[in-house]
Amino acid sequence: MKTWLSMLMAATCVGFAAGAAAEVIFYEHDDFRGQSFSVDRPITDFFNYGFNDRASSASVRSGTWQICSDANFRGQCVTLGPGDYPSMRQYGLNDKVSSARMVDAVAAPAPRGRIVLFDNMGFNGRAVTLDQDVINFDQIGFNDRAASAVVEGGTWQLCEHEQFRGSCMTIEPGRYPNLGDLAGRISSARLVANRPIVQGGPPGPPAARAILYGQRGFAGRALVVDRPVVRNLQDYNFNDRASSLRVESGYWMFCSDANFEGECRTFGPGDYPSLPPDLSERISSGRRISNSYPYRERPNWGGY
Repeated sequence: MKTWLSMLMAATCVGFAAGAAAEVIFYEHDDFRGQSFSVDRPITDFFNYGFNDRASSASVRSGTWQICSDANFRGQCVTLGPGDYPSMRQYGLNDKVSSARMVDAVAAPAPRGRIVLFDNMGFNGRAVTLDQDVINFDQIGFNDRAASAVVEGGTWQLCEHEQFRGSCMTIEPGRYPNLGDLAGRISSARLVANRPIVQGGPPGPPAARAILYGQRGFAGRALVVDRPVVRNLQDYNFNDRASSLRVESGYWMFCSDANFEGECRTFGPGDYPSLPPDLSERISSGRRISNSYPYRERPNWGGY
């Protein structure tokens, strides 16, 4: 049986190569390693090609593809645009892909980002350039070394531990001569904006998100708040540190004490390069109170 499946799979790949160029390539292991399976037409059941529940990473060469956990495009599905996807784990599809088909693009793919990391402050020393997620910097020989960065495109999350765990910071396009508390401690990085991925059909409104910055003018270490409730910023090593704020969407209440106590203020979408004096370097908790404006009049913080 294994011999027959291997022959069928090899014949299929040859047939694809003889026709149109491969549109999406699935790989047996993370980071595009192991046996590969090229697809340029709808595949209703990967079992027929000896690759069912085996894909761990994928490279979409062109087109927009729907990839599903069950045969006949059922079960859990994700839609991927052109780009490299070093792990299917974040979509809950690692070793679970059973069918795939090209679909009409539901959104124009955004350009992928690019970041340059340096192992000394001030953009000095050895440098590495990333244009895709890296789950473990040991793989690129740069673990616990990054001290400064230049973000050329996209919004990037840099994390203390592998697999994007531990303390993290989010930085947007610009120059960062000092990565602050994470300097020399970064073990993973991923692009969190400008990612050419559309899940579950046409894109809806962006998820509510706010970003706290350690210095005025959106400088210094940043903390992305994308969950509805953050009861204590001490858990994120960001207590009493925020000096500026950017609300990308939604309406948020931030308070001076944990568990939404003390002085509290509500912020809507927009940039706040300096926080009101009663909250500057005093925020300890926050929560999303609405995805749309819940009051009759917009707040006015007296010019802050």
